[in-house]
Amino acid sequence: MHSYVNGWYSHRVEKYMEFLRFGYAGAPVVVFPTSGGNHQEFAERGMLEPLAKKIDQGIIQVFCVDTNNWEGWYNEHIHPRLKVERSVAFEEYLIHEFLPHIREITGTDVLVLTGISFGAYHTMNFALKHPELVNRAVTFSGSFSIKSFLDDYYDDLCYFNNPVDYIQNLTDPWFLQQFNEHTELLLVTSDQDVCLDKNLEMVHHLTAKGIRHTFVKWEGDFKHDWPYWKQMIGHYI
Repeated sequence: MHSYVNGWYSHRVEKYMEFLRFGYAGAPVVVFPTSGGNHQEFAERGMLEPLAKKIDQGIIQVFCVDTNNWEGWYNEHIHPRLKVERSVAFEEYLIHEFLPHIREITGTDVLVLTGISFGAYHTMNFALKHPELVNRAVTFSGSFSIKSFLDDYYDDLCYFNNPVDYIQNLTDPWFLQQFNEHTELLLVTSDQDVCLDKNLEMVHHLTAKGIRHTFVKWEGDFKHDWPYWKQMIGHYI
């Protein structure tokens, strides 16, 4: 499998941001790591194995991006507002640095996003805020609220990065058109997933807004863990 590592220092997130690329052609798939992971996690967990054939055939190419989760959401020594500001900085890095680089080296505007657990939050939040940039967003076992990180603090910036809240009040026809004509949303969870209720909540809000989406729940004692995600991912990416 063709692969390489690349990266640069980003002043937006104030750290060196590496990424891994697997494959040489096909639709770019950007993978967000889980809360405790980085750009190496996806490969280290064996998640490329179910995708290897598609990668080798040039159907997809996988880009595993790093995050600033530990400097932001999981940094217990900073104010909640600063956590959200660092999440926005990561979003700006994606928009102005990482995704333009992917478009340049792949020669395509097609973009698939995916993430597992907290990576699913990044996937959903970015796709809902920037549907014009995303063709398909696939979440696995996600939770789509960030209130648990905020210690009861909440302001407008928190609100506009909390998908289960802002989606309820979405009325802009342009966004609704993008979701129903351009951006495909797919939520995957399982019967024993600790985030099952969070998925059902998100599906409820998407349905109430008439936003096109697909919801899949795996049955058969599938839990919130890597062996189960490894069985799932090849069906949807």
